[in-house]
Amino acid sequence: MLLAKPIDFPIVENIIKLDDDHHKSDLFELVNLVQPGYFKSKTSDLGVYYGIYKDEKLIAAAGERMKMNEYTEVSAVVTHPDYTRKGYAKQLIAFTCNKIFAEGKIPYLHATESNVGAINLYEKLGFQTRQKISFWNFVK
Repeated sequence: MLLAKPIDFPIVENIIKLDDDHHKSDLFELVNLVQPGYFKSKTSDLGVYYGIYKDEKLIAAAGERMKMNEYTEVSAVVTHPDYTRKGYAKQLIAFTCNKIFAEGKIPYLHATESNVGAINLYEKLGFQTRQKISFWNFVK
């Protein structure tokens, strides 16, 4: 999915860069709580991730991973199940995508077709499906 223009959504939460070992551990735990398996312990080293903490607990995150000449991937958009539907993901997506636009690049992301809730959110924020692709996971 691609985004054509910056997102006009108010950022009211304190969004921080998840750049130390404690933050990276919190990110790993949150992503694997919500979407187990694909996000490994060093995945966060592939990009820059941002989060929102409440009561010293990481409750939502999003980041940038693959950077190309014209595009940057929005990665690991997650919200703890106890904190959904409060606008945290929208703020993190807006923050991340607007930062990507400020760098002169276009934000893109991918979502599993069965993740209807996420796709609906991305579409509300202006993302459009560019191409459907198949991913295969081969396990030994």
